[in-house]
Amino acid sequence: MRIVLLLAFGLLAQSSWGQWSESGGWLGLEVNQSLRNDWAWSVQYENRWDADMTRHQRGILDASIENNLFAAVKVNLQYRYSEERNGMGGYTPQQRLAVRLSSEGDMGKGEWNARLMAAQGVGTKSLSTDMPWLEEGQSWRLRWGYQHERRGPWRWKTDLELFPDLKQFPEQKTRFRWLITREINESLSACMGYIWSQEWNAMDPQTQHIVKANLSWTLDRPKKRKKPKAKIPMARVIMATPVNTVAPVAIPVCTSEAVHVSEVHPMGEPADWVVITNRSDDWCTLKGWRLTDSLAKSGMEFGAIVLPPQARWMGYEKGQGAFDFGISADGEWIFWVHPNGQMQQIEVLPQRSEAAQSIGL
Repeated sequence: MRIVLLLAFGLLAQSSWGQWSESGGWLGLEVNQSLRNDWAWSVQYENRWDADMTRHQRGILDASIENNLFAAVKVNLQYRYSEERNGMGGYTPQQRLAVRLSSEGDMGKGEWNARLMAAQGVGTKSLSTDMPWLEEGQSWRLRWGYQHERRGPWRWKTDLELFPDLKQFPEQKTRFRWLITREINESLSACMGYIWSQEWNAMDPQTQHIVKANLSWTLDRPKKRKKPKAKIPMARVIMATPVNTVAPVAIPVCTSEAVHVSEVHPMGEPADWVVITNRSDDWCTLKGWRLTDSLAKSGMEFGAIVLPPQARWMGYEKGQGAFDFGISADGEWIFWVHPNGQMQQIEVLPQRSEAAQSIGL
């Protein structure tokens, strides 16, 4: 509160310099959105009136993009297109590019904020002799302010902005703002405020009293698009060569000498996969065999899957008819267990390439 009182006292003392004063009004609409990686954008359209609210002075369209440059510093790039009423009753267009550096921090029950802006007029300059101020070249602005967050949807903010003209020092300008913002809902907020503007030691100094109203609509942060999950193939039996023998009526359970885990890929596409090979010349079934990554878990128990001679079974993690545990690319052990308890203990090495790992007996 002391800061606000000091600012108000300084403004009252400075107001004695003004030879004439007028009131005006600013009415704006803003759309903004935060993006990923600390980026944000905003678009604002504003109409301004002067001459005691009797004359439309200017229409402004601002488009900006912002990013966190450092931990406590943001950089904002802004493009402005405006049209200002000239002495002939028409409007003179203007364009401007600006770079703004801003920072903020805790202070008392609220937070301070500061902003330094450098602007450069671009495009065709005005040729009007009765409005030379439209031929804006380089300009600088320095703003320091304080913002207080109150409980609930209300908050207020005040700041002091200086417009230093390094070429013509007597043409300096000061602008004081007092703004109150009300959050209507999660996306929409309304701002009302008072702006006091005073020139320094100009030939014809002017004081302005401006009422500002602004409606701000914040869009939701865009959701990260999820890559569509590749369809995981179902487990299948792969024939090595055409089978010349006929399957017996009663097919025995595969022995531990006949079948073994022959290939493992912990980074397979579209999922981890395992190959089990029947290296014998006989038909057999995998019924009752288990594949697990922990002896404390039952893992996957095979049904009556028949393997012809030299055939292979291939299954993908969480695929239909396959195992549901993942295989670590950093290396681990998996276990191939016979119904009678015999076990093949398989060491999966850390994955160093895109090729599958061949497993020896």
